[in-house]
Amino acid sequence: MEAHGKMLAAWAAELTWQDLPHVVREKALDHIVDTIGVMYSGIDVQACAGARRAAAGWGDASEATVLGTRSVFPAPTAAFLNALHGRIHTYDDTYEPGTLHAGSSVISAALALAEKHAVDGKTLLAAVIGGYEVATRVAASVSPSHYASGFHNTGTCSVFGAAAAASRVLKLDGTALAEAFGLAGATAGGLRQHQIDGSMLDSAFHGARAAQSGVMVAQLRAEGVRGPAAILEGPMGFCEVMAPECDVARLTAGLGTQYEFEKTTIKPYPTCRFVHGPTEAALTLKRTHRIDPAAIREVTIATFKQSIEVSSRPQLNTPFDAVVSHQYSAALALVKEKVELSAITAGAQGDAQVLALMRKVRVVHDAELEKDFPRSWPHRVTVDMDSGQRFSILSEYPPGRASPTPRATVDQKFLEQSVRYLGEDGARKALELIRGIADAHDIRVVTAALAAQGR
Repeated sequence: MEAHGKMLAAWAAELTWQDLPHVVREKALDHIVDTIGVMYSGIDVQACAGARRAAAGWGDASEATVLGTRSVFPAPTAAFLNALHGRIHTYDDTYEPGTLHAGSSVISAALALAEKHAVDGKTLLAAVIGGYEVATRVAASVSPSHYASGFHNTGTCSVFGAAAAASRVLKLDGTALAEAFGLAGATAGGLRQHQIDGSMLDSAFHGARAAQSGVMVAQLRAEGVRGPAAILEGPMGFCEVMAPECDVARLTAGLGTQYEFEKTTIKPYPTCRFVHGPTEAALTLKRTHRIDPAAIREVTIATFKQSIEVSSRPQLNTPFDAVVSHQYSAALALVKEKVELSAITAGAQGDAQVLALMRKVRVVHDAELEKDFPRSWPHRVTVDMDSGQRFSILSEYPPGRASPTPRATVDQKFLEQSVRYLGEDGARKALELIRGIADAHDIRVVTAALAAQGR
């Protein structure tokens, strides 16, 4: 058996910012802006506040900033909290081929250790890209059977990316990084029961634990603690044990010339990624045909099984339902012509017309569309009017997949999430520093600008 894990580790350990293609560097900056931005959206969520109180007892070393606050924690703890804040609304980026949200985990891990060790911006950026590439390749190698078996890829696969990012900051070589992967494999966890019980915290917790564990295993390996280097491809390793069907060759296919990271997309809506395609389709129908929501007889969303399994939620029984519900987001799009975080957090206490319309939304399986998953995430949205008119549109990919989310949209999203904590001038200054992070000689200049005053 080829040593795919060792090859992947060696590549990530040796990666430099200067060697990356221009398009990858530009995309990386967009994702760092976006991911840091969504970390501000979770600060005041009750569960996140509780996590910060609990974390105060995990150690008092002042090593890394919890963004949007004045709190400074040990690096593993800061990574945990920042990732938790970034994941709590599922507003972070997505790697669709592997059903994965790696950004919050990878960037939080890299940022925490980069601040602790005062590294330069190019080192941080190389660590982030290496982490993304590792996490997405691990997810690709076990998809779609790993997720279909009940594992939550954001917890199970992201930890390898977080470990790669943290190890790159600590300048571990390829052999050491492969052994850090071995330690990461012992922490790779996350089950999808929260999608049934309705806990948004669990989804965020998986990404947060991945970030925390990534920092911890890198630190352990830096002190000489070794894990099994074949943890990814070995006969008792991650891929073989945790996926009924796996392809370990995907860990290294095209490595260094083809970037799985490029398939990661930025979310325009604060909802589950499965919901994005039909939401965009509903918005397009609304704007094109000027649909009167009061005259709608029925809305049908036809799609593949995993999308139905996660996101067919005809009632809002929990806050999690509002985040993942096809019915709710489609109704929001058709009534409000927008899907905003405030409407998602309102949930069952939201607009009465939206709640009434969602009862008219059906989600059905389409065997033909099933054939295209996971290459694409197809959804067909059909709106039948009381008049007998029918409007229909097919969404093959969620927005941002076929063409990148515009930089202006990414920057505006960052400003909207951060302004409450940094002030308008502070938010714009922070954005400028992140955009110029490659020129930073000490990343602490950036993290200082990302901490709030008086909180």
